[in-house]
Amino acid sequence: MNLKYSFIAAVFLLHVRELYAQNEAHGSLKGRLADTAVHQVLKQATISILNSKDSSLVMYGLTDDKGLFTLKNIPFGKYILQIVFSGYETRYKLFQVTKDSATLDAGTIYMQLRSNDLGNVTVQAVPILIKKDTVEYNAGMFTTKPNATVGDLLNKLPGVDVDKSGNIKAQGETVQRVLVNGKRFFGDDPKMATQNLPPDIVDKIQVYDALSDQSAFTGFDDGNRVKTINIVTKKNAEHGYFGKAVAGIGNEGLYDEAANINRFNDDQQISFIGQANNTNKQNFTVQDILGTNRNGNGGRGSGSSGGNFAGSKGMQSSQQANTGFTTNNNGITQTLAAGLNYRDAWSKKTDVYGSYFYNNLLTTQEQKTATENLIPGDSSIFDDQDMLSQGRSINQRFNFNIESQFDSSNSVILRPNASYQQTNSLSQSTTATTKGDATPLNNSVASSNKQNDGYNGNIDMLFRHRFRTKGRTFSFDVNTGGNSNNGNGNNISRSNYFLDGDDSIHNINQQYDSKATGHSLTTTLSYTEPAGKYSIIEFNYNYSYNKNYAEKITYNFDSATQKFSSIDSLLTNSYNNTYHSNRLTLNYLFKKSKLNLSFGSGLQFGDLTSINATKDITLTQHYINLYPTANFMYRFSNTANLRFNYSGRTTQPGVQQLQPVINNSDPLNVQIGNPTLKQSFTNSFRMLFVSFDRTHFRNIFATINASFVQNNIANAVTTNAETGADTIIPVNLNGAYNLSAFFNYGFQLKKPKSNLNFTTNLTNNRSVNLINHVTNFTTNYTIGETIKWTTNLKNNFDMSFSVTPTYNITRYSVQPDQNENYFSQVLNTDITFYTKSGWIVETGFNYTAYAGRSPGFNTSVPLLNAAIAKQFFKKKQGELRLSIFDLLNQNVSVTRNVAENYIQDVQTKVLTRYALLTFTYNLRNFAGPQKNMPAFFHNRNGDGAPPKF
Repeated sequence: MNLKYSFIAAVFLLHVRELYAQNEAHGSLKGRLADTAVHQVLKQATISILNSKDSSLVMYGLTDDKGLFTLKNIPFGKYILQIVFSGYETRYKLFQVTKDSATLDAGTIYMQLRSNDLGNVTVQAVPILIKKDTVEYNAGMFTTKPNATVGDLLNKLPGVDVDKSGNIKAQGETVQRVLVNGKRFFGDDPKMATQNLPPDIVDKIQVYDALSDQSAFTGFDDGNRVKTINIVTKKNAEHGYFGKAVAGIGNEGLYDEAANINRFNDDQQISFIGQANNTNKQNFTVQDILGTNRNGNGGRGSGSSGGNFAGSKGMQSSQQANTGFTTNNNGITQTLAAGLNYRDAWSKKTDVYGSYFYNNLLTTQEQKTATENLIPGDSSIFDDQDMLSQGRSINQRFNFNIESQFDSSNSVILRPNASYQQTNSLSQSTTATTKGDATPLNNSVASSNKQNDGYNGNIDMLFRHRFRTKGRTFSFDVNTGGNSNNGNGNNISRSNYFLDGDDSIHNINQQYDSKATGHSLTTTLSYTEPAGKYSIIEFNYNYSYNKNYAEKITYNFDSATQKFSSIDSLLTNSYNNTYHSNRLTLNYLFKKSKLNLSFGSGLQFGDLTSINATKDITLTQHYINLYPTANFMYRFSNTANLRFNYSGRTTQPGVQQLQPVINNSDPLNVQIGNPTLKQSFTNSFRMLFVSFDRTHFRNIFATINASFVQNNIANAVTTNAETGADTIIPVNLNGAYNLSAFFNYGFQLKKPKSNLNFTTNLTNNRSVNLINHVTNFTTNYTIGETIKWTTNLKNNFDMSFSVTPTYNITRYSVQPDQNENYFSQVLNTDITFYTKSGWIVETGFNYTAYAGRSPGFNTSVPLLNAAIAKQFFKKKQGELRLSIFDLLNQNVSVTRNVAENYIQDVQTKVLTRYALLTFTYNLRNFAGPQKNMPAFFHNRNGDGAPPKF
């Protein structure tokens, strides 16, 4: 059956199933809660309906302000009513819903005070809670397979998605930080926690937009939000050891070794993580502080291109749209990594935490790239490139945090961070350029060798003071940092140009030395003053200073002396750049019960001085910038809220974009700066809506993002039709924008017990550039739908299934005959069977199909993985596993990049079929016994179970 019709049929059947479920025979239960002492009503108590056979949760609700509760659409059957309220004994009552007694009234139920209550917080059996701007998931309501990670748990949460590489999206936005118990875990790397910690220690998962430390203190959003996940561990996991060790060996010299061990003792937490493999596994995020760890030449095969020019061929820019048709395009990587994370309370007033992490990556890439360059009024120009590259990157990063609360009014946060990196890379490429009628324009052979080393460090200190008057605060933040990047290398290329039958040859044989240093200082002072019962005003001052020095000396090979002794004046530059700014901001905040509203604006004066000592060019720019902001949040109820954010930001052009210097290090991509560039201004809008139906477990997450750019810094590309070479100059153009929408609707199924989620993604992006002096608008539309079904069974079986059809539309204003539509469909399924005796059988299948106008793009990739494992020892700590990856031997990498003036298809060599035998030992040694039953049974009746009836 056609893929499109399969998708439509699946959607139809699932909606029919949901409608049918809603029309089954149901009843209702209502009642009222009060205490036995003074008959005071009890509001926000948890009312749960449990299955009488296995005590599994059927539905739940909360009492209102009058102590009343109503639960509707209860299927006919026998149930246990459980009532939980902090400080009171838990109540259980048997009841039955039948055709003759469909509407039940429990009357007033009186709750007995617990005589020895110590103020325990009620643990509610609720899958999702909404606390202001935080969405909280009860981890105990989502089951995972044996030996899973926190990443597997996250992938079962509504509105959260984790891809095969471990990258996380929540509510349609990329998660940039994962905390453990509110503190950073190995810095800001999201994968360190999600790919290394087990889900059985997790109590809650919280998703929210983290503000900067200063904004969190003042209550005024400065726009520096970070999508964050906080992992809250179980109480019994805060005392003891846990972790695992993995040793694996495969065919063809493959290996996979890993270990992590964690010791938690109240406030003191120590974690070690290490791994070594050559199977493309990185349980961490790769960071490239030098910007040099990109394999390939960046242009069309004739040497490295310089400068921060957006949209150079073969490179993605912020205004380009990637269709998303990518599968495992990282090449083949050998990984060696280890790190240590530390957290402790040095005193009652001082918390410290930090980490050190080392990684050594050796990456080999073999790529074939086909690029169609679009030229208005003329036939396209085609580039075909073969490239082989190998690069090693050694990274070390250190971060530390000291938080000290001197007294109730004064506190300080100190955060030093440092990273050091060494890289070296080799690359070789061959490129052929032809016209649309197959007329050859040029061909080239190129190679390069690069070495770089450098550091990046900063120290941030925030002092906070609260006055006695509520709402009156003062805070002072200072951040200072420095960086260095030293490099050298060589570029060798031979390019042949075919001009009307006359051949010309352009040879490059160069060596270069480069160095760059930078220093920065930023200070922010904030003072807040109450302006009434519900209002606060903020006065904010910011000073910023940046000084950068960059030098590159390029030597041409002198055939007479057989040495690199001739300086290439076009590729030798020395820059000295200084930028400083002063910004004054006034903000207003209104906060009352369900409404939170703030708005304000800042006025910034900035000055840039750039001196090119080599070319004797001095450039000065003066900027006046506006920084308007507006934030709005309204809570419709405890289960639904709406948020809106607006910000306006100016962006200054880069120094290399401004300097009128020619860079012809790549003869096919000659770049020239433009000193008349203006700053761009971006208006950004963001709206989020969250809703959860507590009775029927239905959830809705919706996000809309929009940004519109004035004076967008884009490229004017002039292509020489005879040689195929481009001249690229940055210019200001209007008309660029980005729109995206995310909508997730999910609910629970009872038979089998599982979760079903429908996710819709819509994007509309438009970029603008000049192609041969003609304004070109490139508009991309993406329409995608994901249906994800995950089981929530307690024993023996775990399954997840998702299907994602995506339709892409690309439109070019100057060459409408090049307009294209693309279709992809990705199907994922993971199935795990496991027995009480310790046998595990797993299979994972991924099928990706692409369809478009280009014949080379139409392909399908079926990936089948399988594994069988046996657990050993009394508590099943040991596991021996045989895994086969890419059982059908079909793994390939396909990437399509769609930009303003080209369409590019990239194929990369990746790992194909291999087998791996691994032994895993899991360590669990906690102070208290672990209980696998739902959290709301804990500490209620001694043994934690409901009473027998």
